[in-house]
Amino acid sequence: MTSRERVQAAFEHREPDRTPLWEKLIKSPVADEVLGRRCAATNFHYRMEWLADGDWEGLMRQAARDEVDLCQILGFDLIRLYECGTPPDGRPVRIDENTWDWGTYRQELLPSGWVRYYTPGVSPASAEQRETELRRSLAEPYLEPAPPDDRTFTLLREARRIISEENLDLPIFCASYSMGVATLPTTVLMWFLSERDLLAEMYRRNALNGLHRARGLVAEGADIIALGGDLASDHGPMCSPADYRDFIAPGLAMQSRALHEMGIRTTNASDGDLWPILHDFLRTAEVDGYEEIDFAAGMDMKRLRTEYPEKTMIGNVDIRHTLTSGTVEQVREHTIRCIEDGWGNGGHILMSGNCIHENVPTRLFMAHIEAYRDYFGLN
Repeated sequence: MTSRERVQAAFEHREPDRTPLWEKLIKSPVADEVLGRRCAATNFHYRMEWLADGDWEGLMRQAARDEVDLCQILGFDLIRLYECGTPPDGRPVRIDENTWDWGTYRQELLPSGWVRYYTPGVSPASAEQRETELRRSLAEPYLEPAPPDDRTFTLLREARRIISEENLDLPIFCASYSMGVATLPTTVLMWFLSERDLLAEMYRRNALNGLHRARGLVAEGADIIALGGDLASDHGPMCSPADYRDFIAPGLAMQSRALHEMGIRTTNASDGDLWPILHDFLRTAEVDGYEEIDFAAGMDMKRLRTEYPEKTMIGNVDIRHTLTSGTVEQVREHTIRCIEDGWGNGGHILMSGNCIHENVPTRLFMAHIEAYRDYFGLN
C-alpha cells in the first residue's frame, strides 16, 4: 500500500498492510537531531536568525523542506501542514541567549520550550478587558472573515510542490481548531453559568469562523481537517456533558457535515479524560476520528476500539511518562501494545497523545519508531 492507501484504509475500516505511522508535530531538539541539522520549522533561534537576515521567504521554503524530510526519514504516512502568516515588518534583534526584540515587542524562549510574546513595560490586557472586548464584538452583526493574505499559504504550497516533484503520496492534515474550552479566560468560562445565550452565540460564530478557515485549507490541498480544541484535563472535561452537547457538539457537526460534502475527513481533538462526553465528542459531532488520545489520562485504546468501532483513533502513545522518562524496553513494549490494541479492520493511526515535545529524548522517540518498524518487519 502507498501512504495514502494506508490512511484511507484506516478511515474506511479496511485492514491495511500495517498501521499508518505519524506525528503531527516534532519539536526541536528532536527534530534537529532527526534531520541532522537545525530545523527551520521548529528551532526558535534558527528561525529568528533567518528573520534577522530579512529572508522570510527562504525560511518558509526551508521549513517546508524540513517538514517533508522529517516525514521521509521517519516513514510517516501523513504530513501536517499549516498557515505560516505573512512577512513581518522589520527584523528581530537578539538581546541575549534566549531573547529577541522585534519593534515594540519581545520574544523570549522559556525553559519549558514555550515562547513568550510581550511588550516590555506594558501590562497585558486583563481578563476583564478581554471579556469586555468579546462582549462588544458579539453585539455586532456577524461578518464572515475576510480572505486571508495569499502569502499565509506559502509554506503549505512549497511543501505541496516538493511532495509532487518527489512523487510522495502523503495525505495532508491541517487543523482548524475553533471549539475549545480550556483556552477560554476564566471570566468567559463563567458564562457557562451566567451568560448562556452569549456563550451560545460565541460558539456559533466560532464554528462559522472555523469552517471558513477549514475551507481555505481544503482549497490548498488538505485531505483531513482537525476540528475541536482543548477542553479537558486528567480530571475530565472543563464543561458539563450537557453543556458540551448543547453548546459545542452542534457546531462541530455543522463543520463536519460541510466538510464531508467536500469529500474531506474530519477529526475531533483534545487530550485529557474525555469519557464523560465521548459519545457527543465523536458521534453527535459527526466526525470521522479522534485525535490526541491521551494514554496517561486513561483513554484506553482497546476500550475505544470496542465502544466506537466506526471511528478512526489517532494517537495513544504516552508522551507524559513513557517517552519522556521510560527505558528503551518500556518504550518498545508500550509501542507494540498500542499497535496491537488498535489493530483490526483499520481504524487506528499510530501517533503520540499530542506531539513530540521538548522533554522527549531523541533516543526514546527513535526507540518508538524502531519498535514500529521491527513489529511490521520494515528493518
